[in-house]
Amino acid sequence: MTYRVTFQYYTETEDGNDTFRFSSEQKAMDKFSEMREIISEQFSNSPDAEVIDEPDFFGILDHSTGEWAKVFITTIN
Repeated sequence: MTYRVTFQYYTETEDGNDTFRFSSEQKAMDKFSEMREIISEQFSNSPDAEVIDEPDFFGILDHSTGEWAKVFITTIN
């Protein structure tokens, strides 16, 4: 089984996405946690941010700017 960690974001000046593939669930979870921390830090000064925090999905949307970022895990058989 392959684990895929996908990171997507949108800001006023740029947008993008990255996908990371792992054969180890632990390594995928480590990358997910790393990206989750990066997102949290980027939006730490956003008072109007909505957070969705699930075991396999983390995302933040800043309603005042429309900027957002998310990371999620999927599996590929």
